[in-house]
Amino acid sequence: MQFFRSCSHERGSPNGEVFYPQTRRFPAAILGGLQGEATQYTDKKTAQAVCNAYENGFSGRNEMKEKGWRPRRSLRTRLASRPQSGVAIRQPKEENRLSLLVCIAPTETTAPGFLLLYLNASQNCIHALALPGELTVPFGTDETVLSDCYRAAGPARCREALLSALSLPEDTHYLALAPSVLQAIADRYGMLRVGFSGALTAEELALTGCSSNVQAISAREAEELLNGMEDTVPPAHKAAARAAVWDAFFRQELELLPAALPDALRAHSSSLLTDLTAQDLLILEDTLEFLADRSATIHTEALPGEWDGECYTLTDDSHAAVQALFNVSPTEAQLSSASEP
Repeated sequence: MQFFRSCSHERGSPNGEVFYPQTRRFPAAILGGLQGEATQYTDKKTAQAVCNAYENGFSGRNEMKEKGWRPRRSLRTRLASRPQSGVAIRQPKEENRLSLLVCIAPTETTAPGFLLLYLNASQNCIHALALPGELTVPFGTDETVLSDCYRAAGPARCREALLSALSLPEDTHYLALAPSVLQAIADRYGMLRVGFSGALTAEELALTGCSSNVQAISAREAEELLNGMEDTVPPAHKAAARAAVWDAFFRQELELLPAALPDALRAHSSSLLTDLTAQDLLILEDTLEFLADRSATIHTEALPGEWDGECYTLTDDSHAAVQALFNVSPTEAQLSSASEP
């Protein structure tokens, strides 16, 4: 069943059915009428009135949005979220999850940025872990920092290095975007309301020009702030500030992401470096739809580690944070390690 605006009762309705007020439900026959099957009604005026009411309900969508109206989620999601007589309730599948390394490509004047993202519809969670570019990772027979790994060999090599260093899932994907592309995608959602006080000290806030209060910034301004922190704040604090920006992005416009984000990635596909396939984007859209419909739990943080002024190295806290990212308890992780040859 689906809700629609109230309509008056007219003679000639089939089987004596009545058009109920907004708080009532329509019989399934009327839903068929909304799809153009007006021939099932003996009174064509009744069928036309229903169709007109349905169309007019969406004619002022843009105007209502300007006045603060928020778009509803898709019919498929709303139907799946409510128990209905005779209709199976859609549940997330095992495939409705994604482990993704997001890389913000460097420019001539800026360093790359890194974020591990984990979406899981069954667990109803969106987890993100910002990685310092100074993180030490394996590179061939030697080691290097993550940012230099990107500059030398690109995002695919960074993924391989992190698979080894952080024991990431084998099905982890990678996605690299230029700052301008990221800004074009993020600007669709308007200004971000970000608080940096939990990421930076009072002195660091003053040095970087960030406010101690929540501030509204665009994606471009956010990237400029993060780039301005290079060599100004410790790597862990800069990563925490990046995590705060992504946290605001997911929390503010979660219900818009299922349709808009995959479409934006498709539109900019020629500018991306990624191993995500067309099928992966369809699964991403489906996964985001589940997460938006169920108001997913969102958690973001920076990867803990030890900074010696040159390199950022992993600690026990680092591995614990990665386990938490994928909802793996320390006990489970230890059992998994013990079972490996």
